[in-house]
Amino acid sequence: MIKAKLKSFCEMCRLSYRQVSIGFPVVAGLFTIIFFTSLLDSGMPQQLPIAVVDQDQTSTTSALQQRLSNFQSTKIVANFSSLSEARIAMQKGEIYGYILFPNRFTEDLLSGRQPDISFYYNSAIFTGGVLAMKDLKTISVIANAAVGQATLQAKGLTEDQIMSILQPVLIQGHLTGNPWANYNIYISTMVVPGVIILLVTLLLCYYLPKVGRAVQNAFMMGLFLFIFQLYLYGILRLPHEGSWLLILFLTLILVGAAMGFAFFIFALIPSRRMSMSICSLWGVMSFSMSGAAYPVDMMHPLLQALSYLFPLRHYFMAYQMNVLHGYSIAFSWIHISALILFSALPLLVWGRLKYQIRSFVYTD
Repeated sequence: MIKAKLKSFCEMCRLSYRQVSIGFPVVAGLFTIIFFTSLLDSGMPQQLPIAVVDQDQTSTTSALQQRLSNFQSTKIVANFSSLSEARIAMQKGEIYGYILFPNRFTEDLLSGRQPDISFYYNSAIFTGGVLAMKDLKTISVIANAAVGQATLQAKGLTEDQIMSILQPVLIQGHLTGNPWANYNIYISTMVVPGVIILLVTLLLCYYLPKVGRAVQNAFMMGLFLFIFQLYLYGILRLPHEGSWLLILFLTLILVGAAMGFAFFIFALIPSRRMSMSICSLWGVMSFSMSGAAYPVDMMHPLLQALSYLFPLRHYFMAYQMNVLHGYSIAFSWIHISALILFSALPLLVWGRLKYQIRSFVYTD
């Protein structure tokens, strides 16, 4: 049914089915590159909507709201009079969080009665919720420091003496590899290679009996992956310490590993539908098992062992060591060897693979 509709579409556009089938990898590759880089163009979510429930209505709470408005990650879009209104707005997805300044907040603060500041954030949306929580927590700490500063000034202490009491230890945080906390560096460098190798395996399983076309499509996907990396590190200027030759090498062995896996699966299960289904499942699971989103070390020991069955995991480890931090290949030889072994998987079923390719009835 799908193929019949595709052929009718080709006839309507005056294109051959072969032209469309060859052009699909090109369109898919370009879409992947443009979609993810434009999606994360700002680098980090900014101006996330939050709200304030100010039941105190004093100059102190107004000053705290003004400070909260100066943060880059969040933006105050509403000031509600009750908690129920703010809660409903967050449940509707209109805001990511809200903070409550209770009645008599300033009076209790100045008299030392430790008033409560409550803030709520939507943890179901991880990134937005965490960023909202960070800013709301920061403004709560600032409120505590402000009253302490006023009290110490009333006692006649100097600014330096006040700071030594309020902040006895200076903390310096340094982000290595991604000093801007740019989500494009976090996500695109792993998601796009994962999408590319998923497309490689699916296209190979679909076209594999015609080996020439299958390898052609895989080569296109590998070329798009390298072009994408040129775009990331050359034009967008994402930080990296590895050489271009090393980046090209990692690209080639990653695509080779995906090809080897697809050849291996097709030899074991010479059914286009089943082999593509297995490759789809394997490719989707790669995103979770790579360790880019959730640390593999924190997973169940069984899942930690299974993670080595996914080339994207080995690519992620080699990328971290060789490209991001500039270490030599000697530090990641285990992961590079694993990618090469994935590429050599068809050798284990070479005889069966040749038989399946020769005997498979291919319909274009």
